[in-house]
Amino acid sequence: MAVRAGASDVEEHPRQLTPTGDLTIFEVEDFKKALIRLFQNDGLVSLDLAQVGRVDTAAIQLLWAARKEGRMFVTGMSEDLRTTLNQLGFSEPLGE
Repeated sequence: MAVRAGASDVEEHPRQLTPTGDLTIFEVEDFKKALIRLFQNDGLVSLDLAQVGRVDTAAIQLLWAARKEGRMFVTGMSEDLRTTLNQLGFSEPLGE
């Protein structure tokens, strides 16, 4: 998993995280660190999942935990991810 914060500049867009590639148990440690950095910012933060491939239950658990912050705006969720979330019983949206 590669992680971009903002468009290309971490300092210019510190409130947006754009992971790319898969989010599985193999990438979840790096993803968690990136989410922690993201939530160090005040206010609403943005998570763009448009460039994410596979997502497994380890990453879904992390996403759901991040949701509890109550200030995450999620975009770019694939239909496959929405279906998987529904199949696992997550009926509420991931973001605000």
